[in-house]
Amino acid sequence: MKIRVLLSVLVASITVALIFFAVPDLSIIPDYYAKNIRGSLFAGFLTVGSFLLSLKAFIVVKLKENVFDTQVYKDKLTELRKINPELTLYGPVKRLSKLLFVTISSAIAASISQLTIGLLDCWIAVLLCAFLAVFAMAMLVATLLLIRRTLDEWLEYLEEAHNNATAK
Repeated sequence: MKIRVLLSVLVASITVALIFFAVPDLSIIPDYYAKNIRGSLFAGFLTVGSFLLSLKAFIVVKLKENVFDTQVYKDKLTELRKINPELTLYGPVKRLSKLLFVTISSAIAASISQLTIGLLDCWIAVLLCAFLAVFAMAMLVATLLLIRRTLDEWLEYLEEAHNNATAK
């Protein structure tokens, strides 16, 4: 998870640096931001944060029940523990839960920043809001990729269980 957060910080920092160096006159940023961007960012991140918050428990519980509590997964974990004994049964679910929490928090923080810091008529405030928004987007992408990987594993285990059942 630390790598995903650090990569998100890096992406947000690069984006803000590009804005800083690409805009010839930084004094035009606050006006453009207030008229064209701030409202959409507020609504978008509030919606994403709220949606993920409402689905977090469902996603985590369903994955736990349908993937990590299955015998196929437990058998696979027993094999993998021979290579890495530190693996835990619910480690992937815990990591996903933590990543979802950081993603939800960053989306809500990005939304709140649009109506607090974003109201300041200062290019530094705008760049800070842009940083928070890009960070939240990067975290969202990281979460989506992790969920996709977990779902792919789930489908792989289901396929393996089906193949084992039909082979018998």
